[in-house]
Amino acid sequence: MKKLMMIAAMMLMCVGASAQEKGMKCIGAGIAYGIKSHFNKFALDAKAQYNVTKYFRGEVDFKWYPKQDDVTVVNPNLNLQYLFPIGDSEKFFVYPTAGVGILICSYGISGVDNESMVCFQGGAGAEYHFNDKIKFFAEAGYQYGKKDHAKVNWPVLAIGAAYYF
Repeated sequence: MKKLMMIAAMMLMCVGASAQEKGMKCIGAGIAYGIKSHFNKFALDAKAQYNVTKYFRGEVDFKWYPKQDDVTVVNPNLNLQYLFPIGDSEKFFVYPTAGVGILICSYGISGVDNESMVCFQGGAGAEYHFNDKIKFFAEAGYQYGKKDHAKVNWPVLAIGAAYYF
């Protein structure tokens, strides 16, 4: 748990440091689904994004997969995205995304036994700006990580909404 809190604090400090520059900022939430042949899990997904330029942004993404078969998974990620506008209205965008994160699994009833590994992800997304403050997004990505004999390789789908401030 201490590792998780330290990771979350470091990620928030990174977002705060980059927020000094001019650019759009947003926070969002949604649901995600990790797909694997024997391990399918829904997750709650929270994000914070900062546009460094008009079309390039950084993102802090945090997924929490509730307990299933005595395993709880948390997955904080740092991603980079480049937006491609579709059409002239600049309401609809598609983007590739790439990043790195940590996958932390807590085992057992008490959740005391933890295992963590670095994972890499890549994928693509689309977003629609409903108005100046609200957008909706959908993403598909793939995560890969390996540590000793443990291995993560699964597609992850996510949908949600975000608020610009």
